[in-house]
Amino acid sequence: MIKVKEHSKASLLKKKLKELENQLLQTQKKLQRESEYNNHLESIIDENKIAKKSTTIAIKSATKIEFVQADDIISCDADEGYTHVQLKDGRTITAARALSTFEAVLEGHSFFRISKSHIVNIKHIVTFHKDKNQILLHGNILLDVARRRRVEFLKTL
Repeated sequence: MIKVKEHSKASLLKKKLKELENQLLQTQKKLQRESEYNNHLESIIDENKIAKKSTTIAIKSATKIEFVQADDIISCDADEGYTHVQLKDGRTITAARALSTFEAVLEGHSFFRISKSHIVNIKHIVTFHKDKNQILLHGNILLDVARRRRVEFLKTL
């Protein structure tokens, strides 16, 4: 009688184990489907962000807010807590924002951070001097490209 009880307990435990394994499998499949669906939704959202990206950038200087086209910006240069924005018409706007702020705003446009202190518009590059590791931009602006960023910079060109 003891053997029968043990046998029935063991078979009951095996049956319960099988049920739990099946539930686990179903849950894993469901999670996989949900994960794929979420990835699909995220890709749609990312595509919309790129499509809706404004080409007009608001730059706050000390006395005013200037609205400029992203393509009109040649470079952004860090100066401690300030950023000097060089425009293709020769003007310079000084903003009391860190360079990283401009890096985030200009993401998705044709800009690249060539060093700790400079972000450049790739469309305004005139020459890249390989031997000196420097670029010449419109307006005769000569900037150094950081050694760490050189390979990635050349890939984006």
